[in-house]
Amino acid sequence: MPQDGTFSVIAGKVDGFPLVAMIDMGLRELPDKQDLSFFLSLSTSLINPTSEGLPTRSDADNLNAWEEVVESQLRSVTKLVFVGRVTWNGHRELLYYVGNHQPTVEALKTLSSTRPFAFRCERDEKWAKADYWLNR
Repeated sequence: MPQDGTFSVIAGKVDGFPLVAMIDMGLRELPDKQDLSFFLSLSTSLINPTSEGLPTRSDADNLNAWEEVVESQLRSVTKLVFVGRVTWNGHRELLYYVGNHQPTVEALKTLSSTRPFAFRCERDEKWAKADYWLNR
């Protein structure tokens, strides 16, 4: 699915740490949500984060490269949309909706990545997981 994105930056503090989220608010109007019924979250720890728990410039570059590898791998096996990313307290989380659970999980299990990460992929036809960010 092509995605131009209408991204908004949401910034605040949670438990004393800055939280920065970049969320595609254009997805509120996405017509084919039922085709993307699985919520996918990938999380990685930052490398030597700042005292505020944010990435350094070099780690930001590394994160961008990692995100491109992840997304390229996912696009090769399923339809997807990128909901956004959240950075907080030494972690980066990528948020997606994908069309097919099994190929997504297999692709991520075999992904040779530049950094360790964890993920979860679960059915969410109503997009309840994204609702927190999309309807603020």
